Amino acid sequence: MGRWIAAAALCAGLASCDLLPSDGPNANSVLANASENRKGDPASVMRFALVTVDSRIARDAEQYYQPVLPTVPAAFQRPGAFGRAGVGDVLRVTIWEASETGLFAGKERKGSDVTVRVDVDGTIALPYAGRFMARGRSLSDIENEIVARLAGKAVDPQATVMVAQNVSSAASVQGEVNKPGPYPVERTDQRVLDMIAMAGGTKYPPYETSLRLTRGQSTMSIQMQDLVDRPETFNVPVAAGDALLLARKPQKFVALGAVLQPGEQIFRKLPLNLTDALGQSVGLDPSRSDAKGVYLFRREPVDLARRYGVQLLAEDRETVPIVYQLNLRDPQSFFAMNAFPVRPGDILFVSQAPLADAAKFFQILSGATATVAIPRTLGGNFPSGN
Repeated sequence: MGRWIAAAALCAGLASCDLLPSDGPNANSVLANASENRKGDPASVMRFALVTVDSRIARDAEQYYQPVLPTVPAAFQRPGAFGRAGVGDVLRVTIWEASETGLFAGKERKGSDVTVRVDVDGTIALPYAGRFMARGRSLSDIENEIVARLAGKAVDPQATVMVAQNVSSAASVQGEVNKPGPYPVERTDQRVLDMIAMAGGTKYPPYETSLRLTRGQSTMSIQMQDLVDRPETFNVPVAAGDALLLARKPQKFVALGAVLQPGEQIFRKLPLNLTDALGQSVGLDPSRSDAKGVYLFRREPVDLARRYGVQLLAEDRETVPIVYQLNLRDPQSFFAMNAFPVRPGDILFVSQAPLADAAKFFQILSGATATVAIPRTLGGNFPSGN
C-alpha cells in the first residue's frame, strides 16, 4: 500500500514535473522566466459562442454553405471565331481550270498549287489575281475572291483554299500545366479540356487548381474540380485568341492537438466535411485524445449565427467567433460529421484526455523500475500489493 501512496503523490505533482516528455517549455517555465508579465485587458478578451454539432446544426451549416456554381458568361456560350484567315497563317491555294492550256493548267494536271502567307497588313498576293485582303475572312470568301479576280484571265477557274499552317487561330494555355504555350484551334468543337490535354494536363490535382478563361473583355473563373465534375456546363468551346491560365490555389485547414497527423492540411476533395477532415488527420490519437473534446474554430456570418440561435453581442457586427464542439462518444455525432462542412482557414482541435499525463507518467515509471505495480485500468482492477 505504501508504494501506491507514493505513486499517487507523484501523479499529483505532474503539473509541475519536468520528467514527462514535452514539445517545449511548459506554461510555468515561461511565466517564471519572463521579465514582465502584462496580463490581458478583460475588456478586450474575445468572447465566443460554443455550439454543439448535432443534426440540426450540421444541416443549417450545410445549407448555408451549399456551393454556388459560377455562371458562364454569354461570350463563352457560343462557338468563337473559327476558320478565318489571320496574320501569319500559311494558306495553300489550288487553282483549277477547264482547259489544259490555261494559266494554271498543264497536260498532266489541270491546276496548280500556290502557297502564300498572310502578310502583316492582312493581305495575300496571287499570280494574276493581285493583292487583296484575306485577314478575318472565311476560306470560302477567299476562294470566291480568287475566282472573281481570275475571271477573263483563266479558263473557267475554280479555287480551293486550305490552312497549311495555323498561326493566328491559336489559344494560349499558361500556368500550372506541363507544357504551357500557344496551341492551334483547329475545330469548331475544340473545348477547354482539349486545350489542357494538348498542354500536357495540369501539374496538380483538380481540387488544388483554379482556371481562368479570357476572351476579349469577358472572363470566366472556375475551380478545375467544377470543370471535371460538370463538363456539360463549363467545358465550353475555345476560340482563336483565348487565354487559359491555370493556377495552384490549394484550400487549407489546420489540425492541432491530439490527432495522429497534426499540422496544415490541404483539402483533398471539394466540398470537404468534418469526417473527411478527421480522416486526413489520420484520426484521433487513441493514447491521449478526448473523444468528447473535438472542436472546430471559425468565424461565422451573423446570419448563420442567428439561424443557430446564438445570442449576439454588441461586438458581433458582421461575423461571430464560434467554437463548434463534437462528442464522438455519441454515435449520432458521426452522422452529423458527414454533413458538417469544413471551410478554408478552419482550425480543428482535439483536446487531450484528462488522464493522458497520468498514463504517460505510469508508462515512464514502468520502464524505469519494476518495483511499482502499474494498474491495468485507470478505473480499478489494481494488482494486489503489500
